[in-house]
Amino acid sequence: MVENPPTPQQELASVLQQEQMRLDAGLPADVELVLRRAGLLNDLLRFRESLEACEAARSIYAGSGTGESVLLQELLAANFAALGRLDESLATCDLAQQTCRELQLPVAPRILAHRGITYRLLGRHEEALEAFAESENLFKEQGLAVWPGLDTNRGRVFEQLGRYEEALDAYASSERMYREQGLPVHPGLEQCRGAIEFRLGRYEEALAAFTESENQFRAQGFTVYPGIVNYRGSALSCLGRYEEGLEAYAESERMFKEQGLPVNPGISTNRGINLQNLGRYEEALAAWTDSEVLYREQGLPVFPGLQASRAVVYGKLGRYPEALAAFAEAERQCREQSIPVHWTVFSNRAAVLGKMGDYQAALAEYARAEQIMAEQGLAEEWYHYFSRAITMFEAGHRDDAISEVYRAISTCAKKGVKQPAFIMETLRDWMSPKPEKLVEEQIASQPDAVAPVPDSEKKHDVFICYRRDPGHTHSMLLQAHMEIKQKSVFRDQDGLSSGNFEDALKDAIRYSRHMVILLTPDFLARCCSDDKDVVRQELATALHCGTHIIPVMMEGFEWPRPEELPEDIRAITGINAMSHSAEFYTAFIDKLLKWME
Repeated sequence: MVENPPTPQQELASVLQQEQMRLDAGLPADVELVLRRAGLLNDLLRFRESLEACEAARSIYAGSGTGESVLLQELLAANFAALGRLDESLATCDLAQQTCRELQLPVAPRILAHRGITYRLLGRHEEALEAFAESENLFKEQGLAVWPGLDTNRGRVFEQLGRYEEALDAYASSERMYREQGLPVHPGLEQCRGAIEFRLGRYEEALAAFTESENQFRAQGFTVYPGIVNYRGSALSCLGRYEEGLEAYAESERMFKEQGLPVNPGISTNRGINLQNLGRYEEALAAWTDSEVLYREQGLPVFPGLQASRAVVYGKLGRYPEALAAFAEAERQCREQSIPVHWTVFSNRAAVLGKMGDYQAALAEYARAEQIMAEQGLAEEWYHYFSRAITMFEAGHRDDAISEVYRAISTCAKKGVKQPAFIMETLRDWMSPKPEKLVEEQIASQPDAVAPVPDSEKKHDVFICYRRDPGHTHSMLLQAHMEIKQKSVFRDQDGLSSGNFEDALKDAIRYSRHMVILLTPDFLARCCSDDKDVVRQELATALHCGTHIIPVMMEGFEWPRPEELPEDIRAITGINAMSHSAEFYTAFIDKLLKWME
């Protein structure tokens, strides 16, 4: 029966025992044992402890009057890189190569591998790939098994360059080498695959991969790397689970600090994106400022997506010159770091230029976005055409805008994408000979009030009616945009108990000019089975007192037949509704405001 090789934890325990035995016997520390301890601690991602062991080995060498070994310098370089001390890592790689030359030894392949990893962390992608290739050649020339982590890190460079298929090939090669060499597959490899799934928009698969990676770290006795939890937060956020995403980012940040590692600046970047999705724009901008500070403090290139996200928020806030400056900085950073500029930088900049009235410049940017898509081999996107259509319409080019909407519809069909209802509604609105009549028709669709409240007595502009699950985050975003437009909003039903419903919630509805209903899937189902359901009470109150109702149909919502609803809210089915649009939220808000006029 073949015994399983000892785990790194078992080996470390053995080394510590041997060191203790030497200490008990009054023998001096053995530098080979100390270096073995440093290597095992590095393998277990305990980088600060590994660095301390390296410093102990360095003291032994100094005391004996002998030069430092190449192995020590390799381990120092690896730990410096992991701890964000990148300049020291490169300097140590230089020193290790010099030591090899002085001792007339072949250059250790791991030195080049650590150099490549440091270049990767610095965003120097081509230099990283060159270092990895040189390292691989050295392994083979010296008759050594190629370190599987080499292809893992090569794959991470490909991922950062957007070369996802090459990244997946590199990860597969890394896993194959682990297995061929009889080594346990490093759990970080599953994290890397999850990152690719995330980049490709397959968020459920990404979340499963990150969870599996965490489980593998624990099963192999490793400390879970905090970056996995950061990735998990991003996947949760992209699935619309924003509160869970924020919790994951906080957990990741705490883990970095507890493990004595420099906090990944990307956490604050991702936190900002989450806050943006919740409509908490000023908090988002503050998070991105924190992120930028961390990048600079750690000597890292600032992630260009940070500036691009900042630009989008500036655009939503109407701060157009700042948006243009941020887009320009994002583009400059991409080129400086040899990262392809994403086409959305040009498309989003075009939308901002359109808002500023610079129509020709906007069209030029839209054209540049299409050129980038073609150069990068990307499929055309319907929302690019629809964004251009909005710019055209707002500039007074109605016929061109309608043609562009048809182009967006055609693209949906070609790609097999479900056509967003908001596109057809917009097309209908634009093709109407008298668009103002659409607003009149919506008002006319309101049922007669039993006990109307005069407008002079109204206290709130908007009452938002929603189901907490899954409408909570949508309601927060809507409130933020209404408040940006100087509308007073009543949203929070959470603090009201059933005992004070009549005194607070009903009054809030009675004294609101408009009720916006966020019709999420199965929104009305509970109204039919529970006559004390809060949403049913809200709807019945609004119908009774004549609050202007605007139903907003979210993705997945379907109207029931009128006869399926209780009589006190049945009239809701006869009110003209609009469709929600997450992709074109500003256009959705603009239409909503017109209906409030």
